[in-house]
Amino acid sequence: METVTGQRESIRLTELEQELAGPNAAEALAKYDAVLIGLEERLKKALSAGLPPDEYARCERLKEANVVARKVLRLAMER
Repeated sequence: METVTGQRESIRLTELEQELAGPNAAEALAKYDAVLIGLEERLKKALSAGLPPDEYARCERLKEANVVARKVLRLAMER
C-alpha cells in the first residue's frame, strides 16, 4: 500500500510541476496559492481562538510547513 501511495504522490508532483511549467503557469500558481492562503487563514483563526498546548504546537508546525509550501511554489515558477 505504501508503494501505491508513494507512486500516486510522485505522479501528483509531476502533474503539479507540469502545470507550473505550462502555458497557464500563472493561473496554476494562483490556484494552489489560494488553497494555501485559505489554510493559513484557518490556522490563524484556530491559533487566535486558543488551543490546548499539544494542538497549538501542531498548528504552529503546520503554519511553518504552509509557509515553506508557498515558497516552493514560487521557486518552481522560477525554473
